Amino acid sequence: MTTVAISGAEGALRSRISEALTQLFDQVISFTFGLDAVSLTEVECVVHLAFSEDSDQKNLIGLLELATEAEISRLVVVSSAMVYGAWPNNSIPLSEDAAVRPNPESTFAVHQADAERTALEWADFNLERQVTILRPTAVASPNASGLIGEALLAAAPIRTRRDDPPQQFVHLDDLATAVATVVQLDDSGVFNVAPDGWLTAREVKDLVGARPTIRLPIPLPGRLDRYVARRVGHQAPTGLLPYTRYPWVVANDRLRSTGWVPRYGNDQVFVAAEAGMPWDSMNAKQRQNVSLGVGAAAVIGLLCALGSWLKRTISR
Repeated sequence: MTTVAISGAEGALRSRISEALTQLFDQVISFTFGLDAVSLTEVECVVHLAFSEDSDQKNLIGLLELATEAEISRLVVVSSAMVYGAWPNNSIPLSEDAAVRPNPESTFAVHQADAERTALEWADFNLERQVTILRPTAVASPNASGLIGEALLAAAPIRTRRDDPPQQFVHLDDLATAVATVVQLDDSGVFNVAPDGWLTAREVKDLVGARPTIRLPIPLPGRLDRYVARRVGHQAPTGLLPYTRYPWVVANDRLRSTGWVPRYGNDQVFVAAEAGMPWDSMNAKQRQNVSLGVGAAAVIGLLCALGSWLKRTISR
């Protein structure tokens, strides 16, 4: 009997992955380290969801200690493509060979990179251990988007000056089947998870539709975090500005070579997930207040920047 365990972030993602694994394996154990008492004695592979903004690696380290005690040699870590960072000189698209250089202001991205490093260090202690890392782009689906997918959907109409990078969104179900696919592989490696291609700035604008595109001056990056939190209706990952300014779309060729095929395209994911955002439950006045609030912030930022420039000019 083949048993697979799945740990990490709770919610729709873990549920969908558990469902996908249940179709392939005899038993799937879903648990949260530190909260659920669990035995990994009969487990052959552990899937860990690293989706979190927590910088503390104690839970992952504790999980790896349990895996070591149970003599488990197979680990799959679901990380994020955000570990590549969003930089002006990024290739389009990024392959798995690209350097890991998350933008330091994004604690979410930095945490994913730390989790990957911790897992790889665990594998280095025993040559029989195999670690597979999945790096999905922004994960989204109707009523069940990932933290980053939800935040980037909210930030879709926000841009700084002329920055219009391509965007990607992978469906939660496609990520679940990707996990199920690599669990069956008898090998280590890194795999990007994304639909074919990406959305251009023009395509995103067309999909956003009536929602106005709001241009912010570069001196106002902190405003983006507050706008996103207001739109999703709860606290969201911070430090997303670089990921809205510069490209970080990824290639899926390596994962496709295993037989995995994405069921949904970028546009399908965007439209379906966008329809479930809190923005659509707002009335006209509430939408206007949100847009005016961000617009007012932009004007204030411009005035501050102008005042600073005048002050420097006069002091010369």
